[in-house]
Amino acid sequence: MINYTLKQLYSFEAVVRTKSFTKASKELFVTQPAVYMQVQQLTKNIGSDLISTRGKIVTPTHIGKMFYQTCLDIIDTLENSKLAIEQTLDPEAGHLQIAVATTTNSFVSRILAKFKAEFPRMTFHLEVTNRKMLLEKLIDNSADLIIMGEPPLEMDLETLPFMENPLIAIAHPDHPLLGKNNSIKDLNKETLITREEGSGTRITIERITGMKFNSDIQINSNEAIIEAVQAGLGIGFVSKHTVNLELDNGIIKQLTAQKFPITRHWYIVHNKKSRLSPIAKKFKTFIIDNGDL
Repeated sequence: MINYTLKQLYSFEAVVRTKSFTKASKELFVTQPAVYMQVQQLTKNIGSDLISTRGKIVTPTHIGKMFYQTCLDIIDTLENSKLAIEQTLDPEAGHLQIAVATTTNSFVSRILAKFKAEFPRMTFHLEVTNRKMLLEKLIDNSADLIIMGEPPLEMDLETLPFMENPLIAIAHPDHPLLGKNNSIKDLNKETLITREEGSGTRITIERITGMKFNSDIQINSNEAIIEAVQAGLGIGFVSKHTVNLELDNGIIKQLTAQKFPITRHWYIVHNKKSRLSPIAKKFKTFIIDNGDL
């Protein structure tokens, strides 16, 4: 019979997910040797190697991948049971793990503040990250809810649009294209600045306009794109929600161009297999009802 403890399961799950004993130890608030000992004891109990270490990178073996799914199922059941009991005792409390795209900063904080005011006993952890990490969180189900643009079609997800997300072209206030009805051909003659390859913004613009970004300037934050445009490096492409203040103050200007603005939507997303806690269900309903914030 294979025996294991909850400490061993949580340690193994954290090590595989973070690909690091050090990161897992920080997440679990224990020492790195303690995590290593738990995984070693689990390996001994299973009777097979569960992980492979190459340098500082940890990856699961074939048996490890199989057992990792078992860990996720067990931990998910335990956490949901814990949440169900907590919610029964106090239905307006609970904890939310929320992951959001970097471009949602301008409105997610306002929505969370209003939600927290209605449910003051709830707690939440908010992670702001890029599209690649959001997709990983959807795969390993490590967040209750995710807010993003354009959910991947190939994954089995529950998705609901809740607010429009217009993508616009922005330029320095003295840019010669301002005040003109520009074509995509006009834009392609300029230095174009956008997010890194794989970002939702870039994927959408390339698909809808057929534009090919012609510079080596790729930036992984909207704040840096705005600063680059302010410095006169080129034309930028961002969600309008991220630049309302700069537009109002005339720091940058919105270009009129063919096919812009591109109107897409923000979505609240979770894995279809996820069993949302009562507080997560409340937040999902709340954000759909308050998308105008």
